Amino acid sequence: MIAPGVMAGKLVALYATGLTLLLTLFQPVMAETGPARLIIVVDDLGNSLEQGIAAIDLPGPVAYSVLPHTPHSVALAERAYSLGKEVMLHAPMANAAHLRLGPGALTENQNRAQLENILRDDIASVPHVSGVNNHMGSLLTLQRDKMDWVMGVLAEQGLFFLDSRTTSQTMAWKSAYSRGIPWLVRDVFLDHEQTTAFIDKQFRYGLKLAQEQGFAVLICHPYPVTIRYLQEALPKIGEQGVQLVAPSGFLFQQAEARRLLEAQLAERQLDHDCDRHEGHCRDSLAQQVSERSLKQ
Repeated sequence: MIAPGVMAGKLVALYATGLTLLLTLFQPVMAETGPARLIIVVDDLGNSLEQGIAAIDLPGPVAYSVLPHTPHSVALAERAYSLGKEVMLHAPMANAAHLRLGPGALTENQNRAQLENILRDDIASVPHVSGVNNHMGSLLTLQRDKMDWVMGVLAEQGLFFLDSRTTSQTMAWKSAYSRGIPWLVRDVFLDHEQTTAFIDKQFRYGLKLAQEQGFAVLICHPYPVTIRYLQEALPKIGEQGVQLVAPSGFLFQQAEARRLLEAQLAERQLDHDCDRHEGHCRDSLAQQVSERSLKQ
């Protein structure tokens, strides 16, 4: 599990001007650390055992986000974990259309203690959870105070957060960033139209994004048409220079790349600022890197 405080995820200047410097830091790292990465998360597991098993049996490190307190949530989470797949909590959050959320929902009417207790119970109900993403949430993710409460629970339990981005005004990833929680943002919904042609178009778009920006995050659902498509498509993505990775694995790679880049920048600064002939510059650099590693 990734320790809280690791800064990773989607550092795209479009999201916020305050992240422009971080974008500048990450772009060269992404270009030098191997193939483009594709992260795929299958949402909404727990209600159908048959669909859940078919999804979990997909090839490669696909991740699975499980709805809390559903009939097959525990069995499917255990199956995924036994096969080395990543398990996430698909946390139900209030939506603008007021659609039914099911058990374990986080709503705008809950106070802080209520929301935190429900979220802790949701996390405990799904074994082997390493991260959380929002189910619906177009209303709740607009509210920064509620998102800060959510991120407080994730911080105490050492979980990452994937913002499903069900509204363009989401505050969720911003809250995760401000708390130092590892985070990602969804790029593509694969199957909100359940046809092979549409899924193919979205999947190709996701591959193109991964190739252009270094990585992309796709969210889909355990629909039979989606699973059939991915069974055929996933074994072929390596031919296009794209690597399928689990969310936590990607976040760990990003954290390591960031630490390496920080060390390189510190070394350049020391080389610039101090007298190289005195011999103390390298000792100072080693001490700085060591101290930074201990803090993380």
